[in-house]
Amino acid sequence: MFDNTEITLLDCTLRDGGYVNNWEFDTDTALAVMEGLYDSGVRCIEIGIMGVGAKAGTQTKFNNFGEMEPLLERRREGCSYAVMTTTENAASFELPPRSERTPDIIRLAYFKSDLAEALASAQEYQEKGYSVFLQAMATFMYSDKEMAQMLCAVNALKPSAFYMVDSFSTMYPKDVKKMRGDVLRHLSPEISLGFHAHNNIQMAFANAMEFLDAGACGRPLFVDSSVFGMGRGAGNVPTELLMEYLNRKGCRFDIPPLLLVYQKYLEPIYRQYGWGYSLPYFLTAVHKTNSAYGWYYRNRGVERLDSLDTALGMIPAEIRYTLKKDIAEKIIKEVSGLE
Repeated sequence: MFDNTEITLLDCTLRDGGYVNNWEFDTDTALAVMEGLYDSGVRCIEIGIMGVGAKAGTQTKFNNFGEMEPLLERRREGCSYAVMTTTENAASFELPPRSERTPDIIRLAYFKSDLAEALASAQEYQEKGYSVFLQAMATFMYSDKEMAQMLCAVNALKPSAFYMVDSFSTMYPKDVKKMRGDVLRHLSPEISLGFHAHNNIQMAFANAMEFLDAGACGRPLFVDSSVFGMGRGAGNVPTELLMEYLNRKGCRFDIPPLLLVYQKYLEPIYRQYGWGYSLPYFLTAVHKTNSAYGWYYRNRGVERLDSLDTALGMIPAEIRYTLKKDIAEKIIKEVSGLE
């Protein structure tokens, strides 16, 4: 059995969901979503992402920390607020000391090649008073040796949490179980463990359950989710599904406020843009490739699924983790010639 102190749902609707609508949640909408999440029992809310070119007051993408202050003026008791950045964007914003006017948590997403840069940024964040969650993107790409070496460096830093991330949705429950065990063999006991899943192969919910059912392992566990699974491509684990599952395990979440959040604020976005399982995103998972390639090829006119399958298979392994438009364009021309 679980309780709400052992398991923390981190809702990322306003951040990961922003990939659907270009983070176009205005301040009033974002506040309403946050209120609904809190009323349903969520106590860790990701309010958005750092990024250049954001439009203050109309997006949950922020050029600087000042732009997110309106979302933090109504802090609720016992709730922590997070924002995400990447190693690519970390140097583009000034970091104020942590306060009631800033988020509590900075989630830093990095790929394997960016580890040294990520650790340096994370140390700076901690020195400014923030809790740091390290998000090891595409964690499946690490060999056993690389995982052990990375976690040794993570332990030296002592962040608040380390995350396993199924970035390309390639994992099944048995893979989650193995990776969880591998991580825990090396991760310092005082560092919390988290998991972020995607749903390209319809495994996000099952993988999250596997992650949780293995037990608290003497440390707090975090699991990411979003309302109705809102997120890039095939989306994420639906918050409401995890709430219902955890309620059956002894937690106490109140789902109706979340249903109203979806119906009033998110359903119109779903009708306009849509998200969730689809064959193009299934194919990106099959090829262990960033979902952005599926999105890019479809928007560049690769409509036939067999052609998309061929195009994804032609992407060099060393660049599958992030979209390289120049290479993608060359592949499009080659695939067009085959049709």
